[in-house]
Order: sequence, then C-alpha cells, then structure tokens
Amino acid sequence: MTQADSGAGIAEVLQQGCDELGVKAICYCYDLDEPMRWGRRLKSTEHVIRNLAKRRQLFASSGQALSLWRRKMPFYRHMETVIEQLLSQQVCVWPQRTMPAAMTRHLQAQGIGGVMTVSVCCPVSPRLRGRFMLLAETPEQLSELAQQRGRVVACLERLQTRIALDYGRDIHPLVDCNVVSPLAVYILSGIAQGQDREQVSSQLSLTLRGVDYHISVLKQVLGAKNIAQLVYEAGKLRLV
Repeated sequence: MTQADSGAGIAEVLQQGCDELGVKAICYCYDLDEPMRWGRRLKSTEHVIRNLAKRRQLFASSGQALSLWRRKMPFYRHMETVIEQLLSQQVCVWPQRTMPAAMTRHLQAQGIGGVMTVSVCCPVSPRLRGRFMLLAETPEQLSELAQQRGRVVACLERLQTRIALDYGRDIHPLVDCNVVSPLAVYILSGIAQGQDREQVSSQLSLTLRGVDYHISVLKQVLGAKNIAQLVYEAGKLRLV
C-alpha cells in the first residue's frame, strides 16, 4: 500500500471521528509508548521534539488540518513543557498561555479556538500508541470535550484499532522515528517467511555480514536473544 493510499484511508477514518465528536478536525500520528525508552535517538524530550518535526507519517482529517499541523512543528521546540505533558498524560489540553504568541495567532486565523491531544494505547500492539490532536472551534467546545473525556477516549480507541489493523505496518512508528530502518524490517520479514540469510542476502544484493548487522540492530532494539525471539517480538509489535 502506498503512502497516498494510507493517507486517504486514515483521513476517512479521522473524518468519521470528527463527525462523532463534533470537532473541526483531527490530526493523528502512530507513536511509541514512552519514546525515550527506545534508544539513543529518543533519549530526551529535546530529541523527541526534533524527531517529531522530521516525521513523515503524519495524518489529518483534511488537507488543511494536515498543512496546519506541519506548519506548527517549528513552534514545538519552544514548548518542551507542553510536549512533556503530552507524552506523560492521556489527555492534554494545550494551555494558550504557554503557547508562543505566533502559534496562537496562527491557530486563531484558521478558526481554531483550542487544542486537545489524546493518547490511547494501541490494543493491537500495547507498546505503541495513537496520538490524536483534536482541533476545536471554540474554547467552550474544548471545555465540553474535556468534561466528556470517557466518550472521547472510547471513540479514539475505536479509531486507533481500525488504523492499526488496516494501516499499522505501512506507517509503523519504529520505522518513522528512525529507530529501525525499512531495510532491516524487510530483512526480518524475509526471515519470518522462512527464507535463510543467503536467500535474503541474494535478493537484496547485500553481504551476509550486512544482513547480520541489521539483524543484530533489531535484536538490540527489541531485546531479543535469538532469531526466534526476534520474530516473536516483532510480531507482537506488528512490525512483520
């Protein structure tokens, strides 16, 4: 499935969430639970923010909302406290007093009166999360959403399940966050399907040493001691 196909499908799912919750738009990314536990590339909040700004697998219920989200990225480096709350709390209402003035003006110009981020555990892969950013038209609507937290979370959990089952492998956060490479996942997929190292090496025009290197990186990331355990752990994460 191409990125365009995934984007269109996820946008449709998110629009259904907008209709159910009555919000202007929903932005989404498939993310890691506790990202700073996944290695040196994400070892601090600063690294997480820098990585978020580089991510390609960002989605929204509309093209306008997606463009808005990408244009917000440069402001994140000035909002470390809010990002820490976003990573540690299931529901985070973005307080306007902590937003850069330019970001507040930008949101208001787009008819957005408030932002709430909701993080839900992925029922398919518990070490992964769906992070949804709800864009409300008014502060009153945002307050109402915060008071109906249970309904909001239940709705987004349903959306996350659909996205993970239908598109999870194509937008996997371990790859998008550059924790593991697409090539390493391709190698592991071949091994999981019963190919040996020589076959994988021949298909990819890699040396056996190159194949072994990528396997060793995956073992380190997933905490596996051997190939069987590596395939098992990758399967739990729906990486293969």
